[in-house]
Amino acid sequence: MTQHPDFPRSPARDRAARRTGKISAVLLAGAVLVGSAMSPAAATGPTTARTPASTTTPATTIPATASAEGSLDVDVVDVSHPVARPGDEVTIKAKVTNTTDAPVSGAVAELSVDYAALTSRADIAAWSTADLLDPVYGNNPLQDSVPDLAPGASTTVSFTYDPGAEYLRGFGARRLAVTVGDATGRLGIARSFLMYDADGLEREPVRLSILAAVTSPATDPADPSAAEIELAQRTATGQRLDGVLQVAENTNLSLAIDPDVMGVASTSSDPALTEWSERMLTAAANTATYTLPDHDPDLGALAHANVRTTGSRSFLHAPRTADWEVPASWSSNLAWPADGIVPDLETVDLAVAADRPNVVVSSGGLAYEGVGTVTGRADVDTPSGTARTVVTDTILTQAFLSATDLSSAETASSTESTAGAAAVTTSSTTAEGVQRLLAETAAVVSQAPFDPPSLSIVAPRSWTPDAEGATAILDALDASGWVTTTTLNTLLMQEAQEVQRTALPDRRVSKAELGATEVAELERARDAVVTFSSVATDASFRVWRPGVARLAAPLAVAHRSDPGVRDLFVRQALRSTNKLTQESVTVVPREDINFITDAGDIPVRVRNNLDVDATVTVVLRPDHPRLTVDARSTETIPAGQEMDVQVPVRAIGSGDVEVTAQVLTPTGAKISDDSSFQVRVRAGWEEVGTWIAAGLVALLFLSGIWRTVRRGRSPYRATSKDVEEATGAVPEVPESLPMASADSAAVRAE
Repeated sequence: MTQHPDFPRSPARDRAARRTGKISAVLLAGAVLVGSAMSPAAATGPTTARTPASTTTPATTIPATASAEGSLDVDVVDVSHPVARPGDEVTIKAKVTNTTDAPVSGAVAELSVDYAALTSRADIAAWSTADLLDPVYGNNPLQDSVPDLAPGASTTVSFTYDPGAEYLRGFGARRLAVTVGDATGRLGIARSFLMYDADGLEREPVRLSILAAVTSPATDPADPSAAEIELAQRTATGQRLDGVLQVAENTNLSLAIDPDVMGVASTSSDPALTEWSERMLTAAANTATYTLPDHDPDLGALAHANVRTTGSRSFLHAPRTADWEVPASWSSNLAWPADGIVPDLETVDLAVAADRPNVVVSSGGLAYEGVGTVTGRADVDTPSGTARTVVTDTILTQAFLSATDLSSAETASSTESTAGAAAVTTSSTTAEGVQRLLAETAAVVSQAPFDPPSLSIVAPRSWTPDAEGATAILDALDASGWVTTTTLNTLLMQEAQEVQRTALPDRRVSKAELGATEVAELERARDAVVTFSSVATDASFRVWRPGVARLAAPLAVAHRSDPGVRDLFVRQALRSTNKLTQESVTVVPREDINFITDAGDIPVRVRNNLDVDATVTVVLRPDHPRLTVDARSTETIPAGQEMDVQVPVRAIGSGDVEVTAQVLTPTGAKISDDSSFQVRVRAGWEEVGTWIAAGLVALLFLSGIWRTVRRGRSPYRATSKDVEEATGAVPEVPESLPMASADSAAVRAE
């Protein structure tokens, strides 16, 4: 299991239509000029009224119209000085790609930099979201010719810009644009920022936390080996979990880990997977690491189904593979609802009830309703207590993901994201991501230079990072002088500010989550498995652990991506649970019984199909009082065997009785369906039969005596005379006997 197939990667840079705009909008603005041409000699310093920069070729002014050859994709790929200071000359490189089916020739690239610093995040967003034909600003645009481009071909243009020569002043982001056009109009544009720090003052830094998840993909709960294979693929070089690991090893990236993932990886027979788990353990020890509930269950689905069980065998404490032990340094107080939606109060309340009061709120939830930026911490009161929420900065998050996420999914994880999240445009290259994040944080520092707020970026579970790019962005932020990347616990330790925020909805059910009916069925099945497992007494974990793990699997957040497959897994899990609890320990059907004594035992044969011994209690329930049960009988049935359990009963009368046999767990819960049989009760028949037999024996004995008396002495019996004649001897007469008289006559014995 060491070979892992390659997965297609969809780089964040491959978004060609991002800046091209709609052709219809270009045609409507066909005669609009971007700005008047200005001679370089005329720009000796900043002017009071700024005008859009020209986009001229060396010969003529280019009208902002659509080119007959189509549009170009333009990306800023390198800025030599992410933060320029006096004396620096900045080299800006841009990649120009022909995304059409026709060649492009005669195009010219132009660099424009505005001298005014942007200190408002709203202005930064407005510049980033501007369309293809919206104005660009700058007094002295620099130009570079673009070679002919065949369809799909790319080239790089380069500019060297001296901020000092343009009299830039102060601290902050400047609008930077690289436009490409020809005689027919503007063909493409890249909008970014030049960061300039003219005064070099020491500033109190913004503390920025970045959180990423380590979770498994959606897998079939009936096939544990498939889960290991899927995990091995996700941890292979260049894949999602490998990228997360690399970023964690080189930055202050905080981690939220599903412990079951570590259990699967650490016990795998795949050397590459076990090596990944060892590296992840080392990286987790050097940053703030939080455990998610095992199998990463969907908190929203549980809350909306009113499944609030939080015990040691609940879905929020489901068993993990190999009972992997979580390191003591990891925190277990973090709850992370599903990505792409704003969690409601029911979900947050369940998190608090589960002793996970630190709750991640993303997708624009708990947005600050005032002007500016505040610390990304908020307290939310729930019936179960106060939740200490982490409020993610949506704009920073989207800018970071856009420049680092290699997954094919949209960085906005769901169509249910708020409008604020959807309005953020992407920065498709690492360089653009660096400049956008520097611009945003500089505006935050300018707003509150002495006490800037602490902010957070939370990457969705699907984040497949460009590890090199993400590391470069975070390193650039740390090197800026006004940003310090830190771990999430730094933010969580801060007190929430008393500011007005958008309230969380009381209840909001997502279309992607598992329905309440299905969740309730899984909960009932989980309870049945846990109850049934008591038959194994001390080995009960061998029964409930695999049963609960299979039921918990369809509840994973990862299954939101494919509801159809998830529903299939739910049905399979329910069927397997029913088979476990109803067919593992059963009563063997039997024929009717004749019961002819006043008291005795009725045998009930019980079959144990488990691989562990099962201790059960058998209860008989007659349908008539002529047969009463003296007591329940408890026996231990060996694994894989059958055994008769003797149940004591007493007969009070005679007649046929329907008896129902029930098998119970040691705690008294019924295990399987009832089994019925008929008992023909004949009370006292045994005693009567005994007396009849004894009477017959006595009668035979007396009859023998009577027959003997009636027949008398046998005629063939020998006399004394016969003996004398036969022997010739005269028997001696005892002296004590009187002599017979002469008159006595001999009588022949009859």
